[in-house]
Amino acid sequence: MFTSAKSLFDYIVQNVTAYSPKESKAMAFMLLEHYLRLRSVDVMVDRPILSDNSQPNWDKIIERLNQSEPIQHIIGSTFFCGLEFKVSPSVLIPRPETEELVRLIVKDCFWDENPVNIVDIGTGSGCIAIALDRFMSFAKVWGWDVSDDALAVARENAHQLLSEVTFEKYDILRDSSFNGQFDVVVSNPPYVTYAEQTNMQPNVLRFEPHLALFVEDEDPLLFYKAIAVFCTKHLKTDGTCYLEINELFGEVVKQLFIEKGFEKVEVIQDMYGKDRIVKAQLVG
Repeated sequence: MFTSAKSLFDYIVQNVTAYSPKESKAMAFMLLEHYLRLRSVDVMVDRPILSDNSQPNWDKIIERLNQSEPIQHIIGSTFFCGLEFKVSPSVLIPRPETEELVRLIVKDCFWDENPVNIVDIGTGSGCIAIALDRFMSFAKVWGWDVSDDALAVARENAHQLLSEVTFEKYDILRDSSFNGQFDVVVSNPPYVTYAEQTNMQPNVLRFEPHLALFVEDEDPLLFYKAIAVFCTKHLKTDGTCYLEINELFGEVVKQLFIEKGFEKVEVIQDMYGKDRIVKAQLVG
């Protein structure tokens, strides 16, 4: 049982050896905040840990970290667009790059005086759909996924975050029963090829759902093709499709949507200067 913030912080940093010292420190701060509500200033002043503060098994947590299990899975949640989302091995852990996708949609739609219908295809934890719903009170948002487990996580997040997103099971590759239309289609579909596994971190490969990550090497645009076809049928005139993409395929995805009749198509780079978003608009 640790009695001070600094001693516990140092213990975690010294024993989490699977990561760099900088990463281990960041994880130590996250753990102290989550389990004991201790902040960085509490570590700096070496604040005592009250005896009535229950502490987890720190050695077990450190062991899990050293086995490359994501800290978000250990804590059970992560923040996205300022909102706290539950995560599990059934869903991808939301990334900062995806926040840029949300901000772009909010910026583009913010001044629209009419209700906006949005569908998030492959919703996972529901982070995109719920963030859009929370930031755009004039929008009606749907979240679709093929995974029952992912939908259960998304619905729980919606409940906790007081969101009214409608979550439904839908397979964009096989289902064709939908008859409605949307103003906005957004998706962060599987886009990592299996050939890219050698460049990926073990915490991603071992603990995040391959169903949501990978696409076959011989058809890396599989989901983008399906979404493009879906948009030609279910995106309103002057509607817009927003896609997160593999940085290797920005121009190829752009050309795919141009060939499907989209006139305004652009590739947008993320905060790291990598091609990350394709924005495609159907012009009336």
